[in-house]
Amino acid sequence: LLPPVRVADLGCGEGYLTIEVSRWAKSVVAVDRSQAVLDRAKELGRRRRAKNVTWKVGELEDVPLKSGSVDIALLSQALHHAADPARAVAEAARVLAPGGRLLVLELREHQEEWVRAKLGDRALGFSEDGLRSLMEACGLGEVRTGLGSSKTGDPFAVIVAVGHKRNDR
Repeated sequence: LLPPVRVADLGCGEGYLTIEVSRWAKSVVAVDRSQAVLDRAKELGRRRRAKNVTWKVGELEDVPLKSGSVDIALLSQALHHAADPARAVAEAARVLAPGGRLLVLELREHQEEWVRAKLGDRALGFSEDGLRSLMEACGLGEVRTGLGSSKTGDPFAVIVAVGHKRNDR
């Protein structure tokens, strides 16, 4: 149903989304800053027989991929861990091929300060306008944002944002 696409899962963590994406992608490059986390993700990939995934250690602000090398870049629940979210989004846009898309799944703004110490979060989420601005500042167009599913009273709602890299970039 989908054309063969090259995907980068940036800030892949334990690799759950990476493995799901590998089912329909031509190839997936999974990047995370932690070798220990990547080792667990690789083991999951081995158990699930994902043969089209390459695992790389790297920072969101300095992605170890060539410019224009992927069709889809994913930032799923990773941006709030970035030291420099604007740079992380710019790097995701840089690795996109012309016509590629950036998909961001990120926490909406919240006031749960405890996540900084317990989970290492650097940002307390983002607004829809804030994510849109970050993406547009990198030259992405057709940026759309929306609120994902959330439960009443849950401070951790998710924003979904997508942007398109124009063919002339």
